[in-house]
Amino acid sequence: MRSGPPEAQPVSPSRDDGAPDPGSRGDPGGARPPLNLRQIEVFRAIMLSGSISGAGRMLHVSQPAISRVLALMESRLRYPLFERSRSRLTPTAEARRLYAEVEQVYGGIQRVNELATTLGESGAGMLRVVSSASYGQRMVPMALRALRAARARVRVDYRTATFDELAGYFLGGHADIAVSMRPPDHPNLAAVELGSSRVVCILPPGHALAAQPVVRARDFSSVDWIGYPAEAPLGRVLASFFDGAPAHAAAMEVHSPVTAAAFVQQGLGPALVDAWCVGPELRRSVAVRPIEPAASVGIWATYSGLQPLPLMAHRFLEVLRGVLASEPPPVFGDPVTS
Repeated sequence: MRSGPPEAQPVSPSRDDGAPDPGSRGDPGGARPPLNLRQIEVFRAIMLSGSISGAGRMLHVSQPAISRVLALMESRLRYPLFERSRSRLTPTAEARRLYAEVEQVYGGIQRVNELATTLGESGAGMLRVVSSASYGQRMVPMALRALRAARARVRVDYRTATFDELAGYFLGGHADIAVSMRPPDHPNLAAVELGSSRVVCILPPGHALAAQPVVRARDFSSVDWIGYPAEAPLGRVLASFFDGAPAHAAAMEVHSPVTAAAFVQQGLGPALVDAWCVGPELRRSVAVRPIEPAASVGIWATYSGLQPLPLMAHRFLEVLRGVLASEPPPVFGDPVTS
């Protein structure tokens, strides 16, 4: 959408932009006039900036003009969008729900603009991939290498995200497909399970538990170890592994297996990670042991349920399945020195 005229000016005093709406007074049960694109644009600017003045600067429009558009919106909707407290605007629950839908619209417009640009570049396309940091260590790069080997012109926008950030990338129009240990629970997203990854225990060299061929839940009762939040995918694995709460709480809590691996390398204690996190580089500095009871995490592909999966995302899924099928089982042992 246009961001507004280059200089501050009041919004036109028509009913669509700022004039009082005669249909909003009178019969409270009458039909609500629809919001127009300018009102939606102003609403989004206020949500992003957090203030009337900030929205005015974003759209190059005067503050009174922004205030008039907002007042008309609330008059038409017949419920408040913001709670006023001095110079601060706090969005209501209704405003937050409306904003989620508005961002989907803007994400679609962004995709149209990018498509219009890439169609002029000999058909080159942009593939937006998001994944958990663990799967971004080896799995996703291997799949992208295979994809580019066959489709050399494909351009990739890749980002890592924690589990609770995944849905936001889709709602903001910044992802075509995501690869994670668990799919986000959102009504506008669809997901398919591609496989699973075994959970292993990694330990600093010479750690007391490294003397054991298998690491069990009770072994963590006498050592400092690295854990995850309960709601994280590996946090759920820990709850099952310990059959509830551990006898000895984690000394440190992290939000990613990649961070856990870095902590283990610094000798801070053992951690459970997915096997995809344990690449050749990490194997040079940590010991790897199986756990009992055995556990695994899923490998899920998530995409929008509101629109067809882009062709390049389909191709990415194909090569990703091939990468998963060719991955050998984890190798256990002490650090590899050669």
